[in-house]
Amino acid sequence: MNPVRASFSRSGDFLYLTRRRLIMPRKKLTGNSGNRYVEDASMKELDQIRAPLYRELEKLSKDSSYQRGKESHLCCPRKYNQMRISPVEARSIARAFRKDPRLRGRLPAVLERLEKALEGLSDNGERQSFDCPLLENSKCMVHGVAKPIGCLAWHPRQYSDPEGEYGFTPRGWTAFAARDRLNDKYHGGDWKLRVIPLWLKRVFSRDLKHRPKSADSANQGDGTGPGGRRRRRR
Repeated sequence: MNPVRASFSRSGDFLYLTRRRLIMPRKKLTGNSGNRYVEDASMKELDQIRAPLYRELEKLSKDSSYQRGKESHLCCPRKYNQMRISPVEARSIARAFRKDPRLRGRLPAVLERLEKALEGLSDNGERQSFDCPLLENSKCMVHGVAKPIGCLAWHPRQYSDPEGEYGFTPRGWTAFAARDRLNDKYHGGDWKLRVIPLWLKRVFSRDLKHRPKSADSANQGDGTGPGGRRRRRR
């Protein structure tokens, strides 16, 4: 209900009570409403950047020569994987798990793999090797909904650069530039590319904090191993 203001106006020798409706200023987008607006806008723009890459992948998958090459998921284990992502891409992954019941049901397994991947990583923006926690049964869990630009643009079956950058098409490099501009737009210049587990650690920080610990994990803090046996220091 809009508030009203009482005032008096004179007509001849009588005073009349009149009412003037106040025009209240629109509220600015702040707090959660503002955050949701920004997130929705950034996710929409990220989807627009990814769209040409999905179309390119669909076209390549119909090429018989492409099918004879190396499968993309074979690049996801630690031996070959140093893929870095941006904060907007990380939020896209978290959003997919938040909105998709099927993915949400698999989150505990993802968090377990994430914690293992984090054990061998330094928290910085450098390239580092890791097993991708989003790889399950030889498939990317977020392929159709939140696949990072680098993973989506990577085509080891067909493209290579003699200078050492392998597997990215021209569309891929265009998408990288657009992704960086998108992050600049929503995060300013103060953001970093980080390997996938380091960004997942940030967007899933609350889930990691409240994740039930296994018996083995619980024993690590007191120097004991499985069954409560004291571990030998190395």
